[in-house]
Amino acid sequence: MKSQHLSGRADIGLSTIVDVFDRSELFEELNNQQVLRLSQLGGNDGFASTKNILRSTGIATRRLLAPGVSPADLAAAVCTRLEEQSGRRLRDFTSVLLCHSHTDPLACEHLAAELTKRFALPANLISPANHGCAGFLRMLRDAGLLLENSSPDSAVALVSVEVPETWHDAADRLFCGIVSAGATAAVAEHCGELRTCLPVSQVRTDDFHLPPERRANSLPLFHRDTTDVFSFRGQKCRRTVMRMNPEPVFLHGIELMLDNLRSALLSIERLPGQRIVAVPHQPSGKLLKALIAAAAREFPEVEFLNNLERYGNTISSSVPTILSRFDEVLATNGCLPLNDGDHVILLAAGICMAQPSDHMTAGHACLRWMPTRARIATRERPSGVAAK
Repeated sequence: MKSQHLSGRADIGLSTIVDVFDRSELFEELNNQQVLRLSQLGGNDGFASTKNILRSTGIATRRLLAPGVSPADLAAAVCTRLEEQSGRRLRDFTSVLLCHSHTDPLACEHLAAELTKRFALPANLISPANHGCAGFLRMLRDAGLLLENSSPDSAVALVSVEVPETWHDAADRLFCGIVSAGATAAVAEHCGELRTCLPVSQVRTDDFHLPPERRANSLPLFHRDTTDVFSFRGQKCRRTVMRMNPEPVFLHGIELMLDNLRSALLSIERLPGQRIVAVPHQPSGKLLKALIAAAAREFPEVEFLNNLERYGNTISSSVPTILSRFDEVLATNGCLPLNDGDHVILLAAGICMAQPSDHMTAGHACLRWMPTRARIATRERPSGVAAK
């Protein structure tokens, strides 16, 4: 196990957190009827029905990039929104951390180069990385390390741009029903009396080695496959896609997030009346239900949030998407708004992009909820949901 963590840094926090899901011109929706057809391409058995898809994935609709929209367009849109909401130009950040997951190890570097060109940024301001599902926690950890010895006015941008449609097989039922495009951006900065942020008390990420004897069928957890597949618009194409060994990934994903929840709970000081809300990575409905069921028996006081139905699995954008529209997601889950001082635990587990065959990456972060102090971009609220 390779451990990478940052703890005891209550002076570091998250402020502006945005997404671009309201930019309808960037996306087109993929409903379950379309997923049903995709899963049966090439003579595959696929899903049995749309009800089966909803039951298995927990998702009613997910997103593809609209025709003519590139990953760089999506990245530029979320970075522009971050500039507008934070009042900072992208070039004024100490660093811009970019997560863009892909089977092509150079895809994130190409995206960083395009963003550098579009925003006329200094060379090397953007640090690109192919992190996968735990990408937001990795960037948050790295931001804390960058800010540790920096000036009080320093800030780091955390940008996540995910387009899994470009590196998955649309006829692979393990992925076609869950993956969705998405992009988020956030600001990590020093907290203080005059600062507006959600304080982060701990961030930890680990790479876990799972040898063959810990994998039920001894096959790789994930592997890259360059072959003839189908795009998410049903067209034959040749690309390098990711394949998954579902049983060990499912079981160890639950175990790793439970272990990180235990560690997070041990690190926080909860006062009477304070709530604890867990924001887990959104892998699939089946895995999320199993995680919540197991955690509820051990920690009945923890509330879990599910944001799958309308957003799907947006890889490293899943967790920050929930943060960017926290009131909306709380209401959808039947939870009351949080109060100042309540605790939020971020959880993630999934593919280790550097060693996908026999490693998984997992981690957690502990935040204090300070809605009166954080500049979190609001989105359209569901009918009947009042603003705080």
